Amino acid sequence: MAPPLRPRLVESQPTTSTSPLLRRHFLDGWDAAEFDSLKFSYGLTGVDQAGNFLWVDCFLYLLLACGIFLLGLRIWGMWWRHTRHLSVMGNPKKQAYWAQNRTRWWPWLNRHLLVAPLHKKKHNAQFQISAAIDNGTLPGRWHCIMLVMYGALNLAWCLALPYRDAESKAIVAALRGRSGTLAALNLIPTVLFALRNNPLIPLLQVSYDDFNLFHRWGARITIIESVIHTAAWLHNTLQGNGWQAVADALRDEESYTWGMVCTCAFVFLGIQAWSPIRHAFYETFLNIHRLCVIVAFVGLYLHLERHGLPQLPWMYLVILFWASEWAMRALYVVYYNIRLTRTSRITVEAMPGEAVRLTIDLVRDWHPRPGCHVHLYMPALSLWSSHPFSVAWAATSPTPTSSQEKTISTLEGGTALIPSAPAKSRQLSLICRARTGLTRKMYERACRAPGTYFSTWGFIEGPYGGAHSLDSYGTCLLFAGGVGITHQVLYLRHLISGYALGTTATQKLTLIWTVPDSESLEWVRPWMDEILRMPGRKDILRIKLFITRPKGRVESSSETVKMFAGRPNVATLIEEEVRSRVGAMAVTVCASGGFADGVRAGVRPWLTEGSVDFVEEAFTY
Repeated sequence: MAPPLRPRLVESQPTTSTSPLLRRHFLDGWDAAEFDSLKFSYGLTGVDQAGNFLWVDCFLYLLLACGIFLLGLRIWGMWWRHTRHLSVMGNPKKQAYWAQNRTRWWPWLNRHLLVAPLHKKKHNAQFQISAAIDNGTLPGRWHCIMLVMYGALNLAWCLALPYRDAESKAIVAALRGRSGTLAALNLIPTVLFALRNNPLIPLLQVSYDDFNLFHRWGARITIIESVIHTAAWLHNTLQGNGWQAVADALRDEESYTWGMVCTCAFVFLGIQAWSPIRHAFYETFLNIHRLCVIVAFVGLYLHLERHGLPQLPWMYLVILFWASEWAMRALYVVYYNIRLTRTSRITVEAMPGEAVRLTIDLVRDWHPRPGCHVHLYMPALSLWSSHPFSVAWAATSPTPTSSQEKTISTLEGGTALIPSAPAKSRQLSLICRARTGLTRKMYERACRAPGTYFSTWGFIEGPYGGAHSLDSYGTCLLFAGGVGITHQVLYLRHLISGYALGTTATQKLTLIWTVPDSESLEWVRPWMDEILRMPGRKDILRIKLFITRPKGRVESSSETVKMFAGRPNVATLIEEEVRSRVGAMAVTVCASGGFADGVRAGVRPWLTEGSVDFVEEAFTY
């Protein structure tokens, strides 16, 4: 650990730890008193480097401990689900052992901490102080505890200064060094958590949505500490020689000039990323945000490099993270979408309920997985901007060989080929509602086009997500609200196929889907027709459709597909499924914030009553 850097002041000349500006002014005629008044504004004079490095080590060890703890939970969960999966393969009809919890501490922790909202049941529903101001979402209870601890530790480290120094300027100088060190250090996880290709997402099975929450709060702490760092420097400089000294430093010293540029860019980023502004103009926000980040990075790098500060290697790490992210994005785009002779084509079809169905024809095969999503680029309508969408369907084309297929008699009297090897696809489909920005442009252009559809070139980036496997659960209850059905359709196909092949534990599969009107069922009709023809579907699948704004009488089409008018009683539906469950049970939801919060509230009481897990898919940007 580096010793404290406390240069001694020599009466006749400034120390070598001070800046060239201060030395130049001293040689130009400043006396010792004038020099003494500004010595704590420049260089490392008064900065508690030993304390800075101590708290940096503490911060890194805490992050490492959290990572190891989460990785341990991840490995334990994988082992538990894998053991359960293997144990029921011999006799999937008998899963009573796995229907009950085998520990007390984990279900209690899950119910009261990990799955719990901050207060009552509001979590992903928009938190609004008025009808016109959208303040985003509230963090969960576990998120809130981690954020409070994170913020409290940063505050404590900023206040742990060498107060034994009687001179107030020395204490302010120590605060300058401490806040600047912590701001630079916090920038590392802040940037890492913002990446779509963050390696911690698959490693820890923590969703990008959660990491994005920590990114926002890490950025806020970084901004606050950078402002404190700048304010401490301004305070000592003003106390020493007034605004003239500030002007001289910003004019003559590149390090301070670029440091001020970085602080101003950070402050602008904090204002621009305020939730009402971010949500009102998201596409504009994103483009400006990226440009300001580049300005802030350049400013911080030059601020550290011009003074040769020990935090400079951290900027190399930040730049490496950022560059690797864009390299991975470019690799995804080029590999799946670009060949010498052609690029991916996108067909956009207008659908009822102000929705569009997109079909993307890729140039190379990819392996679809349930629950994944992609980012869509459509330069003709949105230039370089991308938007995340769940993959609703992927037309598979396995190579037919005797070792890869299994023939099964269907309930309809025919036969079906079930692939036992991972299927490949060159075509995927998405569904999105027309809201603002790109989705509204797509819908309006498709409505104007002949046949209410058009084609254009574009790209996908991904796939991302899809880390949650439902293969070890005997009972699966899938909730979908509106276009949230896109997250669940591939799960239906995968679990029914697994049941027919005997590769999953699934014995009961229920889909509950709420749509505004019966016309919205057209969004996924061709894919649902294919699912309903799958072997074994009638044995395990039950579908309950809730039409919230019916235009006429609602009639059920069969015993396994039922339609209801109005909104579902989520708590009652969950209770029915829990009481009749087979083995362990998974409840998943992809819906609007209010609906998802209702499902969360309905599941939580049962987490301690049986082996029930809750999985939520959300995009809370």
